Amino acid sequence: MSAIASVLRRPVGAAPVRAVPRLELVGERLRSHVLAYTLLTVLAIAASVFGAVALNATAADAAVAARDLERRISEAERQHAELLVTVSTLEDPTRIRELALAMGLVPAGPARHVTLVRALPADGAHNAPDAELLLADELKPILSVEP
Repeated sequence: MSAIASVLRRPVGAAPVRAVPRLELVGERLRSHVLAYTLLTVLAIAASVFGAVALNATAADAAVAARDLERRISEAERQHAELLVTVSTLEDPTRIRELALAMGLVPAGPARHVTLVRALPADGAHNAPDAELLLADELKPILSVEP
């Protein structure tokens, strides 16, 4: 006996071989929703185009605002330079001296020091200041005048 013959033979008392049954779909068939898929795709494309256009419009608006700010900055810098020139002209010492003389102010004389004589009872001093010191100091009569 050969191996091939034994495979082709059925054993004694075995059930007859049946053909493989066909598989069938039970229930309603699944329908492809082509219209819904197409509509969803069109909406996604339209939303992305709208987003791109809105983004470009926003970028253009920001560019216009930036240009306006740069123009305002350059104008402010120009005004600042003009004001610096004006301030340096007004701070000129010779100009200030001429205005002061025109207003009637006079140049300051030599510096003077005031010496105060302390004759307070709390200090233990009972003597009055010398009359010569009172007459020698030019500011004493002016400072002692009450309003």
